[in-house]
Amino acid sequence: MGNDLMLRRRAVLSLGLACCAAALLPALPTGATGIPGIPTDGPEAAITREQALIRPATPFPGAVTFRLFATREGLVGRTTANGHVIKERDRFVALPSRLALAKKDGYDKQVLISYKGKQAVAPVWDVGPWNTKDNYWDAPDARQTGKGLPRGWPASQSQFFDKYNGGISDRNYTVANPAGIDIADGTFWDDLKMTGSDWVDVTFLWLSPGGAYFTQPLPAGIRNPVQFFAATGERRYFAESGHSLAEPFKGYWEKNGGLAQFGFPLTEAFQETSIDDGKRYTVQYFERARFEAHPEAKDPQYQVQLGFLGKAFQSPAAATTARDGSRFFAETGHNLSGNFRTYWEKNGGLAIYGLPITEEVREISPIDGKEYMVQYFERARFEAHPENAAPYNVLLGQLGRQLLDVRGAFSK
Repeated sequence: MGNDLMLRRRAVLSLGLACCAAALLPALPTGATGIPGIPTDGPEAAITREQALIRPATPFPGAVTFRLFATREGLVGRTTANGHVIKERDRFVALPSRLALAKKDGYDKQVLISYKGKQAVAPVWDVGPWNTKDNYWDAPDARQTGKGLPRGWPASQSQFFDKYNGGISDRNYTVANPAGIDIADGTFWDDLKMTGSDWVDVTFLWLSPGGAYFTQPLPAGIRNPVQFFAATGERRYFAESGHSLAEPFKGYWEKNGGLAQFGFPLTEAFQETSIDDGKRYTVQYFERARFEAHPEAKDPQYQVQLGFLGKAFQSPAAATTARDGSRFFAETGHNLSGNFRTYWEKNGGLAIYGLPITEEVREISPIDGKEYMVQYFERARFEAHPENAAPYNVLLGQLGRQLLDVRGAFSK
């Protein structure tokens, strides 16, 4: 027990020293083992702790990204843990816990892999390489194999570098390299242009704010400013962002709070498929919102609706119980109180912001790096700014800008 504690402390220290890590060494040569679920490349060359300590490059604010040693899975013709039969030049990854496994041939759990200027998104269809119960992407106390090790430090790294658990995996294999991810051949060779086992940066999209939207590319040039024009009754130009506003969105913007509520337009109107319902809409992005045109709605007040940007960045939290002095929403099991309640009720309520999907929590903003008390709603994030006088003591998070930044970060 004491030895385990020492190894955990060493792993924590290792992550703390990441900023002092050495430069990445060249890729390792290939050497297939042919054993299901066991890394098929390496470790024929030296692998050092310093390589593991290089800070990963995060592709967008708030991304849950770890530096991992990657091996090629191969195993064409075998069946993965979710029932997929591996094809030639297949595209998926294996992670060492069923807790990350996508549905058969599904894309509900995906990762973004970055390697030497290349990026690839792939679903999690198999379990491995060395361990099968190591959910290293979760909090230390929530981990199974490697319980207590730092988040983002696979048990295989401690098994390899520190002889954690005697260097034996939870499948009773002697761990011969620190691999925390297996990559199928098409992703490995064709998308990332890898030639051997090496260190990669892996973003866990289902854990990252806005990650579900990450693989939905933006139309080319959609954020480019448009040429200035004189405002008319039908169309208005904003020099601050270089974009314009026209009907049906212009009337809705002006009637429901305008700049203070939604911010400046960041795109022109364009067509896109909704992640929420799979339907295609005319939309426009603003600093704090995404407008959707719904001409099919018979009631004119519903012909423009707001996208679920709050839900895009925050999964609904577990329901809680009603608190004294708060307004409780049984639909989601969350409370609304204080300045947030006042703002919600005075500035549009359910139609503009939707239901609360969390309680109040402290969170660091990816826009300015400062910590705020926030609460998420289906369509918005409220931020408390006690340094401001009312009504500016509650501001809306810039989720429209944040989502555009997330989607713009992916380039094949």
